[in-house]
Amino acid sequence: MTRHRFFVICLALAIAAPSVVSAQPQTVGLLEYHTTLPTGWASRVPSSNMRLAEFTTPAVAGKGAEVIAYFFGGGQGGSVEANLARWHAQFSNPNGQPVEQKLLTPQPSAFKITIAEYRGTYARGIGAGSAPDAALPNHVLIAAIVETPKGTITFQLFGPSAAVDAQREAYINFVSALK
Repeated sequence: MTRHRFFVICLALAIAAPSVVSAQPQTVGLLEYHTTLPTGWASRVPSSNMRLAEFTTPAVAGKGAEVIAYFFGGGQGGSVEANLARWHAQFSNPNGQPVEQKLLTPQPSAFKITIAEYRGTYARGIGAGSAPDAALPNHVLIAAIVETPKGTITFQLFGPSAAVDAQREAYINFVSALK
């Protein structure tokens, strides 16, 4: 068998073989802290220097959710109450009325964590959010504020309702496991 033919056969087998996914959990470092990346989440390059990390989740009905970890520096990023109020203001019901803010109980953690969930039409953006015509109906934001000795790390899981609902438990575990 010629080298060329051997190479072609090996290449064909490699293409036809199913991908092997590591069963080992992947550890993610954020500042000097660590947590475990949930199965199926993919890391991507942060789009801003205020973002520690960005991840995408597996798609549900063709659409996935995003997870962003923010860090603005020690003593920066606003109070827990100010962030909750801002996120709450970015959501509305179809009739334009405010949505319910649901506070979730995090699992025991190394840090104080506040987790809030919002459902409805999401005008994502800085401050009060994006323009009304850019708002996204049937979306969810689950935001976690983690108070560490180095400063506050804010995690946001957001996207279409089905995609976020499928990742809720994994996200809460991801945030709560930070140590």
